Amino acid sequence: MKHYRRYVLSLILSQLLVVVARAQPTATSVSDSLLRYLQTAKQDTSYVRVANEYANRLINFVDDLAKADSVLRSTERLAKRLNDPMGLQRVYFNRGRYWMRSDEGNLAPSIQAFEKARQLVLDAHLPPGELQRNLSGLGQAYFFNNQFEVSLRYYLDAIQLTERYKLNEYVTLAYSGAGEVLRTMGREQEAKKYAQKAYEVAQTDRDRSMRLRAELTIAYYYKGRSDSQQALVHFRKALTYVDQYANRTIKVSLWGDLSNFYRATKQYDSAFHYLEIARLYCLRNEVSLGAKLWINTCLGNYYQDTRNYVRAEASFRKAWQIANQYNWALEKKEASESLANLYAQTNQFQKAYRFQVLLSQLNDSLFSNQSAQKIRDLETRHQIEKRETQIKLLNQQTQNAQFQRNAWIIGAALLLFLGITISAWLLNRARLRRLQEAQALRQQIAHDLHDEVGSTLSSISLLSGMAKGLIAQNRPERIEQAIHKINTDARQILESVDEIIWTINPGNDTLHRIALRLQEYAQPLMESKDIDFDFTVDATLDGFPVPMEVRRNLYLIGKEAINNLVKYSHAMKATLRFEQQNGQLKVLIEDDGQGFDVAQPTTRTGQTSMQQRATDMGGTLAIQSTPGLGTRLQLVVGL
Repeated sequence: MKHYRRYVLSLILSQLLVVVARAQPTATSVSDSLLRYLQTAKQDTSYVRVANEYANRLINFVDDLAKADSVLRSTERLAKRLNDPMGLQRVYFNRGRYWMRSDEGNLAPSIQAFEKARQLVLDAHLPPGELQRNLSGLGQAYFFNNQFEVSLRYYLDAIQLTERYKLNEYVTLAYSGAGEVLRTMGREQEAKKYAQKAYEVAQTDRDRSMRLRAELTIAYYYKGRSDSQQALVHFRKALTYVDQYANRTIKVSLWGDLSNFYRATKQYDSAFHYLEIARLYCLRNEVSLGAKLWINTCLGNYYQDTRNYVRAEASFRKAWQIANQYNWALEKKEASESLANLYAQTNQFQKAYRFQVLLSQLNDSLFSNQSAQKIRDLETRHQIEKRETQIKLLNQQTQNAQFQRNAWIIGAALLLFLGITISAWLLNRARLRRLQEAQALRQQIAHDLHDEVGSTLSSISLLSGMAKGLIAQNRPERIEQAIHKINTDARQILESVDEIIWTINPGNDTLHRIALRLQEYAQPLMESKDIDFDFTVDATLDGFPVPMEVRRNLYLIGKEAINNLVKYSHAMKATLRFEQQNGQLKVLIEDDGQGFDVAQPTTRTGQTSMQQRATDMGGTLAIQSTPGLGTRLQLVVGL
């Protein structure tokens, strides 16, 4: 499970950013001491500091998130009442880490909490070490959210602060985090530089737990480079720190990764040794659901490699059940893929086909989510760059004002020159950035097409294998069904390719082109049912360009409505009209068919999907229908 492996690595490396006592007593004893202090101490700013430390230990060492949540809520109220910005921003920082540790993996509130802490540090002029800490937290949260360029920007900002102010506490995270982002993006040479720098910085970091972080960072780097010997050296060094610095989730995750390492080198006895340690540990201790999912995946891979297919199936199914229960789409997709491959390997083609169909559905869902995520990523990057530009301009204006007091004529001329230069540079960069973002998004959507088509091709491959077996069994009726499904899937691939190519083609960026596309789609369908089809489009719409996502949603709504009309209406006449009124686009689709009761719930017509797409475009969709009197659908979108 690639996504979870990356999550586990970053989680292991990030959970070490904690406030630890120099004598390094056990986590439980320190937590108990802090709790005793809180039970008797006066509720002042010192109390807030200790409460934050206690919550931090509950999150990162004791794994008691419920208690940590309660402590953070009460500490936040106290810090606000005391007007304690230092304590309050630590609450927000710990809240960000709380959300990253939760099984829900809810990253939006995590990012929001880190951002609130960062802004409070700036507003209250708190020490740069606090700002560095929150920038690193934002880098990590955006990394978990697959927004790699935004993540890298925050990590590099944290590194810049570290080097400018010569910070030496809690600083390893930014270097190792930047290395991990770069490695994920395929920039291996840059990743190596930051991994080595993280290893060097950790040796002087005042937080000694960073040494575990450093060993793991360099171990995973060598593992990614397939340098097994060097990776194993650092994994073994990391094991010497685990009991001192790692919580339950980290321990289980590291044992699972070590088992995968040994399994990849066919050292199955060593792989099973660490898997058994992790399995027994999970039975005896309360660990996170993510850790349970991870160790079951590792067990499934081990049993599949050693041909113990019954246990492999049981382990993969446990992982699938956890992902399904908590609706973790990507983990569910990867568990489904593991089960489909296992069943195909053991010639259980019916089960393999079932999970392959599920995998196809999950791929469709993830494709839409990933496209939306890329758009959000571009928007976030734009806002960050805009804010940085504003900060740079503000700093420049301050410097110019100081210089102008001594030589106002020279200062005014210099300010004018700088203003013209910066404005030209900003305009040019903004224009170039928009072109690059549009090109990158279109290329990525075209690349994602491979995954979408690939799942259907896999289905065809499985059906072909099944048909071969049915031929040998002389079962012609089942053979015909399989061949019919292969034919349907092939047509689906052609239709998907045609639709996505049309969507990303910049020549189709007008409303008039969308209308013509829907006419081309509807005309043959109407003729096949002898429906008198009337199509009208306002000529002024040719001058209205629309974004790609709006164009796609508009087309899919129209396509769904036309399909429903042809399949279910039994109409004699149908109308499709595009018109522009008062700065709004109005799309009307109506028929004189049998109609239906809109008050009755139905899953047949895809009304929910159409309503959601209309909402995503910022428009409204009205459906009017009466049994025996036809149906009228009107979509209104602002231009």
